[in-house]
Parts: sequence; C-alpha cells; structure tokens
Amino acid sequence: MFNNLKNYFKDQNYVINLYEDYFHIYNYSMINQLSDEQVVITIKNFKLVIKGKNFLVNKMLDQEILIKGQVTDLRFIYE
Repeated sequence: MFNNLKNYFKDQNYVINLYEDYFHIYNYSMINQLSDEQVVITIKNFKLVIKGKNFLVNKMLDQEILIKGQVTDLRFIYE
C-alpha cells in the first residue's frame, strides 16, 4: 500500500481522460488559455488544444483539472 502511495506522489506521467460531457487532465505543466469554448494546456513537450462548447471548470487542483462541457475537437501540437 505504501509503495502505491509513494508512486502516486512521484508520478511524472500525464493522464488525459475524455468522457461524453467532461474531460480530466492530470500532471500538466501550464494552462495557456481557458475559456468557455477553448482550453490550451502545455504538457511536457506538446500543447493540448481542446475546443468545444459550454466549458466550465468543475475541479482544479495543483496540476489537475476537471472541465465539464461538450468537446468537439482535440489536437496535439508538438513543439
């Protein structure tokens, strides 16, 4: 159990979960843009651009965000 907890706090991988009416991003570097129709987030060596409708931040913690809304487009832009 302690190893699982230790691995959770040391986790350097990112996680992107996309559901029907919300999305969850874990371990991002920076939020570049946040509006009701577009979210741009830097994750390691790329930017994640999510477009949609009625985006609303439901939960926001350090390097973790949960946004409710309808996703219409998802792009990865490598720098």
